[in-house]
Amino acid sequence: MKRYTLSFIVLLVAVGIPLLLINPSQKDAMSRDGRITRDILSATITRAIQIAETNYYKPIEDSNEMYRGSVKGALAALNDTYTYYISEREHQRAVENLYNAEYGGLGIQIYPDHRGFIKISKPFPNTPASRAKLQAGDYITKVDGKRIHLSERTGMTLNDVVDILRGKLNTDVTITVQRKFLDPFDVTLTRDRISISSVKSTMLEDDIGYIRITSFIGSRRTDGTEEEFNEALKAHEAADMKALILDLRDNQGGLLNAAYHIADGFIDEGLIVSTKSETNSEFNEEYSATQHLRCPLEIPLIVLVNEYSASASEIVAGAIKDTRRGLLVGQKTYGKGVVQKRFELPDGGAMSLTISTYYTPNGTSINDAGITPQVSIADDEPDDVEAQMLRKAETSDTFRDFITKWIDDHHTRPGEIPKDFSLLEAELPTLQQQLEKERIYVSLKWLTQSVEQVFNLQVGIEQVVDLEYDRQLQEAIRIIKADEVAKHLTPPEDTEPPSTTQADTLVEPNTAAEE
Repeated sequence: MKRYTLSFIVLLVAVGIPLLLINPSQKDAMSRDGRITRDILSATITRAIQIAETNYYKPIEDSNEMYRGSVKGALAALNDTYTYYISEREHQRAVENLYNAEYGGLGIQIYPDHRGFIKISKPFPNTPASRAKLQAGDYITKVDGKRIHLSERTGMTLNDVVDILRGKLNTDVTITVQRKFLDPFDVTLTRDRISISSVKSTMLEDDIGYIRITSFIGSRRTDGTEEEFNEALKAHEAADMKALILDLRDNQGGLLNAAYHIADGFIDEGLIVSTKSETNSEFNEEYSATQHLRCPLEIPLIVLVNEYSASASEIVAGAIKDTRRGLLVGQKTYGKGVVQKRFELPDGGAMSLTISTYYTPNGTSINDAGITPQVSIADDEPDDVEAQMLRKAETSDTFRDFITKWIDDHHTRPGEIPKDFSLLEAELPTLQQQLEKERIYVSLKWLTQSVEQVFNLQVGIEQVVDLEYDRQLQEAIRIIKADEVAKHLTPPEDTEPPSTTQADTLVEPNTAAEE
């Protein structure tokens, strides 16, 4: 049975399977009270479900869900947020999104409008959708003749729509498209291999390269995050990059190996990360630098982090900080210092199980502690009252209708959806007044930022950086332009080198599991 390994932080509901965790050679083992055996406990679960099936006050539609519930309860008993059961559909999606970094599909980004109808935000280049000339603003009203609408009545979710649009390579799917000014029309597309992007990049002023990694994906080194990162770095080097900003903010993790290879591109010697299990030496690993630098050591490096930088992103940030290869700027990271492995289960689902703790090069476990950047600076955020008002605004029909109507009113010809936000921005005082009539009071500054995010999504604009509002990015640029990176990295003269004793105990490397 193929097994998958991954370390990432997505705080899902803790779930799992008890009967599948029983070792047949130990099924008669006694519990702590000395009376209850594993056989008795297994029989107890079966008997409880039988009683419920016979006596519950209304018919039980699927008693298999009760067995899955017992599995979830077994793993939940470990009181570990990161150990849980994954359904077959969720596991398959993880295989596509996380391990393979690709899927069979059409190559479109979709979202539901406030009425539950599915719209195309943008088609990706060189995909079936772009070749069929699908456009931002198109509605998908049917898939293979089945009407598409998200509501309590239909019971359909966005994941359901994704499932029916994705499929095996070289299979056909027919979608019905509603485009403004035109009658509905059908388009038959052949599903192709669609790569999932996890890297965004651009060149900033003063030859400063900027690369943002949103997650660490791809179990093969020739695709996924590592391939995208290398391509972005090569483009920056060709543009005569003088310094680099690596943005790991809001990156909640991904595959350990993918993170290791990114860190290895910056560090030429020593330990990058190590893992240790108290129960299974198979999971005791050391990941050392290979001297295969992707980014030359003379390039000043700043890494942006915040409280949502977690797991695999903390591995990269921790290695760069401990080795003084670069400067961390932002806020203390989340503090997830444990590694999970995915084990496939007989029902097609899987379980995520915490298997080890990881340590930074200095032998530090950051679990529940996080990593404090050398330069701490909070992002610009609304205060509590404003944040509450902003949430109310974003969920109001007035807010959503205003944006949708403006786009529709300025969408005057097929294929020419408006993309100049400044025109909409000029009318936001009117939206602000309409919200105030509903006792929703939001400053124009925060309303503008929120509306721009929704506007960009609906018209297919991808904003890589926000130089106007991003205080942490602004500070990173200032430090580079002032040539202060080295100053922040130089330790005081009376500072002893950090001990690596703890990390040195985390060895006997074994063959790394697939991650």
